[in-house]
Amino acid sequence: MRVVRPRLGCSPIATSLLVFVEKGVPSRIRGVGSGGRAMRGSGPVRPVRSSVGQRIELRRMQFGLSRRVVANLVGRSEEWLRLVEVGRLRLDSVEVITQLAEVLQIDDFRELIDRPPRRMRVGAEGTGPVLRALRDEILNHPAAATVSADRDGHAILAEGTRELERCEGVWAGSERRYSDPARRLPRVLASLRAEYWRCSDPAVRDVLIRAYHLCCELLTSVGSYDLAWVVADRAMNLADSRGHDAVVAVSAWQLSNTMLYLGNPSGSRDYAIAAATRFTAAADDQAATLRGALHLLAARATAAVPNPEESERLLASVAPEAQRPGRPLRVHGIGFGAAEVALTRMEIALARRDFDQVIDVAAGFDVAEDHPAGRQSRYHVVVAAAFAGRNDHMGAAYALGKAAEASAEDLRFDPDAHQTLRQLLRQDNRLLRRDVTRLAAIAELDGRATRTA
Repeated sequence: MRVVRPRLGCSPIATSLLVFVEKGVPSRIRGVGSGGRAMRGSGPVRPVRSSVGQRIELRRMQFGLSRRVVANLVGRSEEWLRLVEVGRLRLDSVEVITQLAEVLQIDDFRELIDRPPRRMRVGAEGTGPVLRALRDEILNHPAAATVSADRDGHAILAEGTRELERCEGVWAGSERRYSDPARRLPRVLASLRAEYWRCSDPAVRDVLIRAYHLCCELLTSVGSYDLAWVVADRAMNLADSRGHDAVVAVSAWQLSNTMLYLGNPSGSRDYAIAAATRFTAAADDQAATLRGALHLLAARATAAVPNPEESERLLASVAPEAQRPGRPLRVHGIGFGAAEVALTRMEIALARRDFDQVIDVAAGFDVAEDHPAGRQSRYHVVVAAAFAGRNDHMGAAYALGKAAEASAEDLRFDPDAHQTLRQLLRQDNRLLRRDVTRLAAIAELDGRATRTA
């Protein structure tokens, strides 16, 4: 059973010689006969019309060739060939394609070229009604907003600040952390944008930047990455004019994060590292936290390139700082610490479908109760997806239950939670049926329709 995970490395841009493939059936299943041995062949056999990686692996196994042998014959590493076969790396040159075709005795080298599939939206379904008002306000121009002439700027700023602080508090820990901010933020944005358009007051600008940051987090969490990028870009422009390094770093983190989810991992990595470099000379705890958070984001992006060695180097470089006590764990909503390093490792392992590593990392730590509700829920959702990937349905159901305890609304909007729930519903384990049906109701999935689909 296949578990769809966040598509961190996808890109909609490809030429006829750039291959974009999705990881299919696990390699231990592909190309294996009923007796468990790889199928071998002596004559030319037309590759199976599937992904390029699957064709290469099947053809290699038909001739009984190891990855190391094939990789050496085309002048690449064994790890490179493994990443190609599982769909995490693209064949990026005519020379390599023709060499592989010759080594594997593929008559037509075009068998090693795939057309890129349409890029699919990653977010959970059902987010439209929640975000409609917020989307409309983001796309409106502030000059079109109507502000009562008898209201002074101080009153507008004070009310906007109060409402934003309420939204920030709800987002950090309330059971309505999606629906309540989505309802309140449009009004906050409208008043702050109109006031800043009118007077360019630096105090209004600072609160507006915070509002954009919260909008970006919300939009990214529900999979509305295009809108998230818009507000992240606006926040960066405002922060850059402010000149405060911490606010610029937070804005850079938001922008880099949306770039990653929009399918530009290389750009995301470069942007995050450049922003972290800006803080190299700063020795205060706030700068160290933001520097570490930017390096963690760069590690995720680098893993999605993919460049696993460089990603591991980035993770190792921040591990000592993450263990240091007394440093703030969050700055303007951006977190860093030992728990965030572990969560990043889990996200990277889940993206490459290394379910055992996800479980191993998760076993070494647990998120504290004072950790933000969304991060607690995400930890349990990732664990659940890994258990489901190992066909441990009881473990998956238990982990989803813990995620719902941390933040029930995250089950509604997290695509990995939806995918895991669908797998559990299709299995229809009678021992888990009541719990899974309850979780499906929380996630607003139609359990009966999913089971019979």
